[in-house]
Amino acid sequence: MKDLLLTLDIGTGSTRAGLVMCTGEILGFAQREYDQITPQAGWAEQPPSLWWQSACECTQELLARFAEYRPRIAAVGVCGQMHGTVLLDADGNLVVDRALLWNDKRSQPQVEHFKQQQDSAPWLALLNNPPTAAWPAFKLRWLQENHPELWARVATVLMPKDYINFQLCGVRATDYSEASCYYLMDSNTLDWSATALEQFNVRRDQLPALHLSSEVIGQISQDASAATGLPLGIPVVVGAADMAATLLGSGVYQPGTASDSTGTSTLLTMVAKQPLLDPWVNNLHLANPAWGGFTILDAGGDAMRWARMALNDSRLNHQQMLELAAQVKPGAEGLLFLPYLTGERLAEQTNSRAQFFGLQRKHRQEHLYRAVLEGVALASLRNLQQLRRCGQEPDAMIASGGGARSALWLQIKASAYNLPILQTRKQENGTTGCAIIAGVGVGLFSSFAQGVSRTVSVEREFMPDPRLHQLYLQCFELFEQLYRQAQPLYQQLDAISSFSFSTDKGTTPL
Repeated sequence: MKDLLLTLDIGTGSTRAGLVMCTGEILGFAQREYDQITPQAGWAEQPPSLWWQSACECTQELLARFAEYRPRIAAVGVCGQMHGTVLLDADGNLVVDRALLWNDKRSQPQVEHFKQQQDSAPWLALLNNPPTAAWPAFKLRWLQENHPELWARVATVLMPKDYINFQLCGVRATDYSEASCYYLMDSNTLDWSATALEQFNVRRDQLPALHLSSEVIGQISQDASAATGLPLGIPVVVGAADMAATLLGSGVYQPGTASDSTGTSTLLTMVAKQPLLDPWVNNLHLANPAWGGFTILDAGGDAMRWARMALNDSRLNHQQMLELAAQVKPGAEGLLFLPYLTGERLAEQTNSRAQFFGLQRKHRQEHLYRAVLEGVALASLRNLQQLRRCGQEPDAMIASGGGARSALWLQIKASAYNLPILQTRKQENGTTGCAIIAGVGVGLFSSFAQGVSRTVSVEREFMPDPRLHQLYLQCFELFEQLYRQAQPLYQQLDAISSFSFSTDKGTTPL
């Protein structure tokens, strides 16, 4: 009986393999952590070979621990971080073992040039998104201008989870969720746009075939079976971007529903039948036939990961940090944190910086942890206001991602947003969503709706505290002033950051 689903999540901070029952119960996980490579301010890279190595190791470990379940695996589903440009040559080899990640902003000059030369409104209507350095089209333009010798060898541009699929079954394919954020797909036809391809000097044959997330694209190959331990011939579905999988796995897939998903970043999403066409809002085709208008704070959960490394040298785990933060009064005794550790995707100044404001001698590490939690909530409130300006006013938000595990953080956000926040019973939403996608693909679920109904349920509701909401409104007013007043200073910081006595310019060639 084949009734289990194996999932792989290729994240920014780790790769995880999960073994999931068709009831949504997760039998077990295996995980390999890694870090981003940041050669200079605004740059972020990872080696695709590391993702594949991690996926193989995680799968091997999981199957060793649950060997008796191996014959019951019905399908493999992969989700992953978005926008990371993996470059393959005609033989399927990596052109360069570095992918520019979703938060890499080195192509900002290409974005600015595009905005100066083009009327943005027709492009927004065609491609469903405003121009930003996150989108692969601009990363490819940067590559063309800075490394034409590498670009000349590129046969296919894939996203991280698509590269893992290629390694598993040898097929070069992607799904609509990934394609909708290439800045190359026509949102009306759901096909690659000839107009955009010409604009960015990309050939159609350099892009993968397009599929709905649940479509089976191949089977586990002999080489992949040897590398992972997976049985030969298991179906592989095309999968989805991690954001789309997480939304589905938290029950946010129907128009009118909303999400706060905090993993490395914090994504606020409203589901709609069509893209929300606004110059300050991004849009993603979901795993199912619908759209999610979203805003992004690049350093959401990553702000706490940074605090762990910077403030306690990773000696404390996240739970210990949260317990310390809970001992501090709301407002962190007059301490504010602006969490723009890796800049911003959509902003007047995308090279913004993080800062603590109000530090006093009385403040200890617990105050800083509390300020980080509240700073992420206030920055996210700023993004929520952008969605509200599009006429989107949710009744509640469903929390997902690693940040959904913290009751303290959810209460802070509920009070800052002045909205109820719902916590699902299973908080591994990305894994759940990935399993639903794979299950639909091989017929374990008759539809996405049936998959959600069988695997997703709400366990707890966090209501906004009126007193805290008033406090956070005061904090937000000051947060906004700090944000605006710091804008003119970022260029000076860039100049200081780029000064070095060393001739080492970072990693090469990217």
